Amino acid sequence: MNVKLRLTLLSLLGLGVLLISTVVDAKNDEAEARDIREALDNLQCDGPKTRVGVYGFYATGKMAAFEGYNVGDALAAQLATELARTDCFVVLDRTGISDILREQELALAGVVSRETGAAAGHLIGAQVIIKGTVTEFEPNSRGRGINLGVALPNTPLGIRLGRNGNTAHVAMDLTVVDATTGQVKFSHRVEADSKSGGWTIGLDHKRASLGGDAFSKTPLGQAARRALGEAILLISRDLDTVPWRSQVASVVDESTIYLNAGVGAGLRPGDTFKVSTPVRTIIDPATGLLLDRIEREVGRLRIVSVRERTSIAEPLDGARFRRGDYVHL
Repeated sequence: MNVKLRLTLLSLLGLGVLLISTVVDAKNDEAEARDIREALDNLQCDGPKTRVGVYGFYATGKMAAFEGYNVGDALAAQLATELARTDCFVVLDRTGISDILREQELALAGVVSRETGAAAGHLIGAQVIIKGTVTEFEPNSRGRGINLGVALPNTPLGIRLGRNGNTAHVAMDLTVVDATTGQVKFSHRVEADSKSGGWTIGLDHKRASLGGDAFSKTPLGQAARRALGEAILLISRDLDTVPWRSQVASVVDESTIYLNAGVGAGLRPGDTFKVSTPVRTIIDPATGLLLDRIEREVGRLRIVSVRERTSIAEPLDGARFRRGDYVHL
């Protein structure tokens, strides 16, 4: 077997190995993305919903922008969208809060009519805040390729065939922070890859060359969504351990009590809750942080009817409830 034939066979073998590995990688990527999507679609969240505030992610340097986009805000918007799709949380997108405040300022300044202007003081408060830092954001973290050229017998022509590919990589650090105390409740690091590839073909002449590149690229956003999907699964597991709380908004009479949570918080007629009244708060004298809240259970109530942002409840015992009392499971 002559040297030229050996080189040709080795090149064909290398091209075949690359093709097989590319197909296997693509199938593995699709399976992983499908598993995450199915897990998100099957999240169980029957109880009251936690109010989650999502702020823009922190990113600097080359990770702060990609093709004209703000990477931090884009990833935070994707996270808010995916959290809302689960229907397990009350999602408060804080990345656009400056626009909301500007609209309210127009009403306060009298620029728009009082009847149609956005009222100030009605933003929903978050129980927990999700913050993120983009630690790795590489559209071409790894690359590989091979080209095979073969001369056609008895002609001045040759043909080239090649395969190339690259891997995009995203990594983020996420923290879940208690909105009341500022304490970090949970933290996670998530990362994901997205592979892409394409074929090249060319026709060579001893004095000229003609070629083309059919490149099929997986967007970098796919890697980001996969990482965020994994993050949501972790956050959902974490927030299952966070006690849900609401408050008594108004006591009309002994049998009619308004709560500051409704359909949006996942409440339903017939739900029953405990009611506690605050007795004392323990503040750290050195830091000013809330260390503990002492409460006394005063009774139970049952949801009678539910509206979008409020619920009407009735007491289940003879206790007298007050505005500001805490409602919990």
